[in-house]
Amino acid sequence: MSKRQYTRNVGEVSGPLLALVGRPNVGKSSLFNRLTRTRDALVDDTPGLTRDRKYGSVLWSGRSFRVVDTGGFEFVPHEPLLERMRHQAELAVQEADLILFVLDARAGPLPDDLELAKRLRRGGKPVICVVNKAEGNVGGSGVVEFHELGLSPVVAISALHGVGVEDLLRLASARCPVAAEPERPEEEEDPAEKVWDDVTRVAIVGCPNAGKSTLVNRLLGEERLVTSDQPGTTRDAVDTALTDAQGNRFILVDTAGIRRKARISLRIEKYSAIAALNAMERAKTAVLVLDAVRGISEQDQRVAGHALEKGCGLVFAVNKWDAVSRGRDAEKAFLRELGLAFPRFSHAPVIFLSAHTGHGVERLLPAVRKVWEAGQKRVSTGVLNRWLAEVEAANPHPRRSGRPVRIRFVSQVRVAPPMVVFFVNRPDAVEESYRRYLENRLREQFGFQGVPVRLDFRSSGGENPYVDKHGRPG
Repeated sequence: MSKRQYTRNVGEVSGPLLALVGRPNVGKSSLFNRLTRTRDALVDDTPGLTRDRKYGSVLWSGRSFRVVDTGGFEFVPHEPLLERMRHQAELAVQEADLILFVLDARAGPLPDDLELAKRLRRGGKPVICVVNKAEGNVGGSGVVEFHELGLSPVVAISALHGVGVEDLLRLASARCPVAAEPERPEEEEDPAEKVWDDVTRVAIVGCPNAGKSTLVNRLLGEERLVTSDQPGTTRDAVDTALTDAQGNRFILVDTAGIRRKARISLRIEKYSAIAALNAMERAKTAVLVLDAVRGISEQDQRVAGHALEKGCGLVFAVNKWDAVSRGRDAEKAFLRELGLAFPRFSHAPVIFLSAHTGHGVERLLPAVRKVWEAGQKRVSTGVLNRWLAEVEAANPHPRRSGRPVRIRFVSQVRVAPPMVVFFVNRPDAVEESYRRYLENRLREQFGFQGVPVRLDFRSSGGENPYVDKHGRPG
């Protein structure tokens, strides 16, 4: 399958929606990754790994599709979590233009397959039976038994190896006609290379059961994600688009709760934790959801440390604030506790809210947008050097070993996170307290609130090129 014919578009793709449905562990997420040419969906032999709807985009032969992965259908009564997962899959079926009913060639038709087939027939939407794991049996008798489901066409594939996927997309195109993608002038930027600078990507992170998925559902105004009192309900990082009332566009990335390494006993939990950490690095902005009832934990501090390490801006969302005693000084007391627990993020915004009732939630996205903009801010070299002259005049670096420490000039070299380089005659002699002084003054002057600021001190034997011959900043 050629890359030119079958590629992923990382921009905004329109087109019919293909819903992947089926029992647990039939290979829906593997097929999702194959179609989107990503590894966005977690894949493991453990049944029930996918629980929420996960959306992606496909370009094939100049045509575009959207695709949604769903949790496995399990018809087990009185299991609240399974019922919520099934509800999410049913919502995907309702909004889909074409249903890809994924089946396991090795297992053959099982009772849950027959029950789901019955429901899909009643729904009246076009369906393709996708018999996965059919290595060696493509086109053979290994798929004949699936015709008893009463749905057609039936196509055999191997999502793992890519066998038959081209035929599947050809069938999908025929069953659900799509408009061809408009031709782009040769000089126009390829969407795969485009950076969507106007979209704020934010990872929702925190410990298990802090209310992350409930918060995302509240922001979206719908039950988009599976929620439960059971810790670890969310396993994968799930991207969801949102546009606020001011027209600002966001991608909310709900993540699994991050536990201490010593308590991660399952392979799935390890994958989920890695996905959450990667989500922070990709987003460059994160909301750390704290449980006001439980209070601040050591693991909350570790998560904030990961954000700092990844260069990720941070907003604190103190959730379940409706469930604690909120006296007149309660917020002040909690803010003091936050300052002690997160000294490196004393500048980050703090929003007290309740995802359950909606109290305070409206203030969260404006704070996120402000932190994201701070991470994208670039200050000109001339402005920085005029600022440097002022802060050095107010508080010059003390002499070390009887010799002066002089910062000759300064320049910002990177954003997201901001990195500022100071050229110094003796970089190894710069005291840690003076580094913090410069970082704090940078935040105050230029509004780098909520984002890590990287300071780099490098050797320079020359003079400051940004001052005039009288030593004044240019």
